[in-house]
Amino acid sequence: MTTSAPGRTRALLGTALPAPGEPRLLAVSWLVKTVGSGLYLTTSTLFFTRVVGLPVHQVATGLSVAGIVALAGAVPLGGLADRFGPRRTYTVLLGVQFATMAALAFARTFPAFLSLILVFLLAEQGSTAARGALVATVGEGAERVRLRAYLRVVTNVGITIGAAASALVIQADSKAGYMALLCCTALTYPGAAVPLWWLRPHETAPTNAAPRTGSNWQVLRDRRYAAVTLICGVLSLQAQVLSFAVPLWVLQHTEAPRMLVSAVVAVNTLMVICLQIRFSRGAEDDTRAARMCRNSGLALFVACALAACTAGVSAWPASLLLLLFAAALTFGELWLSAGSFGLSFSLAPDGMHGQYQGFFSLGRGAATAVAPVLIATLCLGDQPRVGWLVLGGLFGLAGVVAPLTLRTRAVETSDR
Repeated sequence: MTTSAPGRTRALLGTALPAPGEPRLLAVSWLVKTVGSGLYLTTSTLFFTRVVGLPVHQVATGLSVAGIVALAGAVPLGGLADRFGPRRTYTVLLGVQFATMAALAFARTFPAFLSLILVFLLAEQGSTAARGALVATVGEGAERVRLRAYLRVVTNVGITIGAAASALVIQADSKAGYMALLCCTALTYPGAAVPLWWLRPHETAPTNAAPRTGSNWQVLRDRRYAAVTLICGVLSLQAQVLSFAVPLWVLQHTEAPRMLVSAVVAVNTLMVICLQIRFSRGAEDDTRAARMCRNSGLALFVACALAACTAGVSAWPASLLLLLFAAALTFGELWLSAGSFGLSFSLAPDGMHGQYQGFFSLGRGAATAVAPVLIATLCLGDQPRVGWLVLGGLFGLAGVVAPLTLRTRAVETSDR
């Protein structure tokens, strides 16, 4: 029996579309938002330097300072999602992001840029926590992890669409084009809020939730969750390896053609789109999710070892090794995403997913903040081969430790 084209597509992706209703509405909302992310990621630096007129070092400093400060808002803003409901909180924060992004289009001084980008990134931290809590209320068990995996696929699709749409503006390199693109980016935030109106409010906390007193900070006493957050944060350095290290490494330290930078990114994107949902099966089980994190660390170790071997060899062997590196790095990303989806949800008490998801986002946020300096020192310094192996060893250690965290006694919440 022949399979239809839609059937073949679903088989390739490993799943059908999300179920009609709330899961599909959430996916549509996330697609709109990530298209905006693709527009912003590819053109924001160009806008701030060419239109606003800020020096590159001021843009970099402002983004770093605002990013670090914004981490402090993750848990408190996540607590708001638990108190007022994730849908309401997420919608309000999308409104804040729209207002600050629109205002950035007219900022022309460094203080204005810094204050607006700080508010924007604070809202982004809060929306990440609120969105995680919303996924937890829309899905249950395996469906919850599957929906989160599907949203990761949507992320790659949305960012790819946004990046492709911005190509013409970058090619034209005009101030009017950058201004129009930033305004279009701002509009994606209210656009992402529209599908949320058809979701159930989910405003009432479960009857078995912990008492309100002191609950906003309960996650800070949960040592097991803190350990999982730290491990997944270390493993999430792989994202910066792809975006920060690969372009500089390929161009400055290997004989591979420059087009290999795009090839590595393409391999990563296609593998995530095609395999993420399949790799996430079974991640609702804590033990399997922890093993996925272990597999991630080992795959990332292999990727770093392959990268170390690309220096000092001719173009064709270097190209082959870089493609193998891209595959190993992406396998690590797939296992990490799946394992972190499962553990971040299953280890959080009911009614507290907002603050727990906010805390979990600190791991990746901290990794993003330290990654450029760490990767530049290890992998792009005087002894890059050794540095790649050291970074790989860090990934491998974090992965091996992951299953051990489940043996740590979680904080008792019923009497706090």
